[in-house]
Amino acid sequence: MKNSVIMLALVASLTFAYFSIDFDSLMSYEQKDVKFITQHHDCDLHTGPCQIVLENGSSFELEVSEKDIPLMKPVKFTVITNNYNKSTLPLHIYATNMHMGIQNFEFKKVKENVYESNVILPTCIKGNMKWNAEIILEESQKRVGAKFQFKTEH
Repeated sequence: MKNSVIMLALVASLTFAYFSIDFDSLMSYEQKDVKFITQHHDCDLHTGPCQIVLENGSSFELEVSEKDIPLMKPVKFTVITNNYNKSTLPLHIYATNMHMGIQNFEFKKVKENVYESNVILPTCIKGNMKWNAEIILEESQKRVGAKFQFKTEH
């Protein structure tokens, strides 16, 4: 009986800790050498594209094909840029209110300054997830990035 109570307390403590950790802060610590610019707080990917302009003048506009941003279903993410000319563009997506791992995607160039990728976001029982979608550029002396934020329902 005593062992069962101890085991139950341990499981409850670990569950509480898992749901209480601020994973956004944890990821910020992990990527401390990247200087991020975040989208304007009024921009909502559910209603239209969001644009970020980096210090070097590069702009990234992110749009999601399905405005409800469903989970566990392929959704086309499109990035339009003014100053990026490689064949692929990396995108890292992670939940900020629960650790669900980092989802790494690669945008493919579909035409001049336009990149697309099909993204499948994981689901969880908690619902109402908050996400960061990050584009990180490696420059000669530093790393800079565009950080887009959005929410999904369960």
